[in-house]
Amino acid sequence: MSTAQITSSRRRFWIFGIVYSLVILAAGLWVSLATGEWIAFFCAGGLVVFPVGGVALRSCKSSR
Repeated sequence: MSTAQITSSRRRFWIFGIVYSLVILAAGLWVSLATGEWIAFFCAGGLVVFPVGGVALRSCKSSR
């Protein structure tokens, strides 16, 4: 693989991650506002935090 292909696939991965995070957080915020219960927003935050933690752990292991 060339460097350009690796950069392109990483960029797509990050764009997907950002879009996923925004959609999940927006849905959690909408449900929280609609129901008046903030637990939905906290659950949505958890759905974003765990994948981000996994990516951070994976990048830490791959840099060694």
